[in-house]
Amino acid sequence: MKLRTIWLGLVVVGMVAAQERYDLGGICFPESGGGPFAEIARAEKSGDRDRVIELNKLSVRGMCDNAYRWEHLVRALVAGKREAEATRVVEEMDERGFDLRPIVFGQSGPLGAEDPAMVRFVAGAPFRESAIGRKVARLMAEADVRRARARVGLQALRPGERPPDRYVAKGACPFECCRYGEWTAVADTDLVAAPGSKRVVGRVRKGSRVRVLTGEVHLQPEPVLVVREGSLPVGSIAFILDYEGEGDGAVYSQGKIVSMFHGYDRYCLQGPAACWGETILPERKRRESQWWVKVRLANGVVGWTVEAKKFQGQDGCG
Repeated sequence: MKLRTIWLGLVVVGMVAAQERYDLGGICFPESGGGPFAEIARAEKSGDRDRVIELNKLSVRGMCDNAYRWEHLVRALVAGKREAEATRVVEEMDERGFDLRPIVFGQSGPLGAEDPAMVRFVAGAPFRESAIGRKVARLMAEADVRRARARVGLQALRPGERPPDRYVAKGACPFECCRYGEWTAVADTDLVAAPGSKRVVGRVRKGSRVRVLTGEVHLQPEPVLVVREGSLPVGSIAFILDYEGEGDGAVYSQGKIVSMFHGYDRYCLQGPAACWGETILPERKRRESQWWVKVRLANGVVGWTVEAKKFQGQDGCG
């Protein structure tokens, strides 16, 4: 009993020491149950920002090693106009080795949509003039130098060292739970003779069921500079190809195509090695990928369409 008491005391002391930078209002301790998410939702619905913040602190204390809970706390503080406190939480996240990209870029994921409130927070004086703000600015400046050098190296690559500028991933199904087979049309859709063709060979009527035989993704490979040790050589240029699901996808590297985690972003900064590559080209130079699907009608006519969004049934997860 005495040893157990001493052990618990050491655990508490360690937990308190681990959160000296930012006070969560209590020690980190494994939560029982599923966390205060229902309460947070009710507080958000009522507009009680202070209550939302306190509940998010409680959520973090229940799982202090979960970066997403810390991130939600930052967003709650920003929404509550408590930018200086939000900055201290970001500093705590950095101390714990968490990935700061969702905060720094104000996005929901790699190259994801930006959250205007978070963009304003990062650009504001409390964050920009803080130690973590200055650190992030330095890391981004260093990355910009790397990217500029990589653009020169990209131009020097020979044809065999890079994939075609217009790459076609045959048979690809580009998201989690994606599947071919029986689909139902939710709108009238023309079918053409081949991907990219304008010659109409058939028409799918709204409400009809069709057989989708296969598909292919047409894309512009995304060049990235490898900046972290892993399966690809640091300093080399790899090319992001089609997405396969669960974060993985095809990558072209040194004349070969491999399947691996698509861990790339504008800047990797520091934190988990999950971010291994930084994009080289400006975003304005990217082209959207196209997903073409091959459809067979009940009368046997076969054609292609790039409008998969006009069908239901491609998501095996519902």
